[in-house]
Amino acid sequence: MRHAILGAGGVGLALGAALARAGHEVVLVMRESSRARYRGVIDVHSKLHGDLAVEARAVERLDEPVDVLWVTVKAPALDAALARVAPRLTPDSVVPLLNGLDHPRSLRTRFGPRQLVGAILIEAERTAPGRVTWNSLYAEVSLATTDLDRAGDDPERGAGTGGRRLGGLAEVLADAGLGCTPERDPASVLWRKLVLLLPLALATTAADGPLGIVRRRPELSALLRDAAREACAVAAADTVVVDDRNLLHTLDTLPGRTDTSLHRDVAAGVRPTELAALTEPVLRRARDHHVAVPALTELARRAAERERPAEVPAPHRSTYRKGETS
Repeated sequence: MRHAILGAGGVGLALGAALARAGHEVVLVMRESSRARYRGVIDVHSKLHGDLAVEARAVERLDEPVDVLWVTVKAPALDAALARVAPRLTPDSVVPLLNGLDHPRSLRTRFGPRQLVGAILIEAERTAPGRVTWNSLYAEVSLATTDLDRAGDDPERGAGTGGRRLGGLAEVLADAGLGCTPERDPASVLWRKLVLLLPLALATTAADGPLGIVRRRPELSALLRDAAREACAVAAADTVVVDDRNLLHTLDTLPGRTDTSLHRDVAAGVRPTELAALTEPVLRRARDHHVAVPALTELARRAAERERPAEVPAPHRSTYRKGETS
């Protein structure tokens, strides 16, 4: 299969390297500044997986047919990234791996039912164009099609067009050494990651430090736990049930070094950040469903205060990690 990676950050590079190693043709869609420094090889450094170097072409604009378009940019960069994809292209599958809740709607407007809904758990950081450090043992993708209800598909059995695409991608990812869980409900794919990511991202940003710093501040630690419960309540009102006890257990057992890309980007002066894309859809749904979210609101206010002082953006540097540190 031919795969295009739109967004050659940590996640995109790790994904592209895994697919290329499995024998798939991979093309990276890069900005001009990054492509000028890219050597044509994805270099993966990992103490857990071993180092890997695989060849992959890079283009500034995608105007060639591909089977799968993986969208791995951050939400604020989505529109600019899509402008680098020729409007006439119709990949068989378009798989966004962004954080947040609102991006599937805009992607579906352009790509229709070919657009799937996805989330990934991985810890990978781009250190230079084409160079990525993969720090996590795991790499797990959750996918759902957006037309299961209309097509009558079964994500496990693969019946119907959407189910066949899910089944095919699950096999591709498994062959590449990446886990893949097909899901029936696209909203669950997004919410099950967001209920963990959002409170953690807001708290680490507000604390200007990793999770260990949050835990050493009792008032902030309490806000984190309350925000996690509130996120689960909003998800439930949005028809996605998440066990808040399991979520709190996860927060309690994450290592103190756990950090988030939102905090790193805010600290580095990278603008725009994912703050609005993460918080605004949740707060809007809370208002619509009349769910009280005082802790989320307070943490969002503190994170916004941290974001505000950097008036001049720092030179671009990808610090994106997903999984336990996103």
